[in-house]
Amino acid sequence: MIDNSHDADGWAWWQARRLRYNLALAASGAIAYLVTTALWWAARQPVWRDWRDGLATTLLLGTGFLVLMGAANVCYLIGPALEAWMRPKDPRRFRASAYALGFWGSVALPFAFPLINLALAIGVGAFPPKP
Repeated sequence: MIDNSHDADGWAWWQARRLRYNLALAASGAIAYLVTTALWWAARQPVWRDWRDGLATTLLLGTGFLVLMGAANVCYLIGPALEAWMRPKDPRRFRASAYALGFWGSVALPFAFPLINLALAIGVGAFPPKP
């Protein structure tokens, strides 16, 4: 007979942390967007001409980020799937390590966008800004 109680406990553990994961991911995306916008304004290269451009850009990038958050949630399922497949001897330790790795990797990933923009700004000579 196969014992599925381990799988049920694992699934419940991962699901209990999904909201925290999504809130942190949303916050990191918003902060990365603000950092990128501030970067271009600091370089005296305004991102928008007026509030309509700002609203359109924010809605477009926000919608794209929601799609990426959906993909991140699909990738989140790797944690419980690996746990069910590997059946670690110490599930608590495995869960904590795997969750931390996925959480911090996912939260850090949106900041690649401002880093790429910074590299572009330096490449086009926008930094240091000209008086």
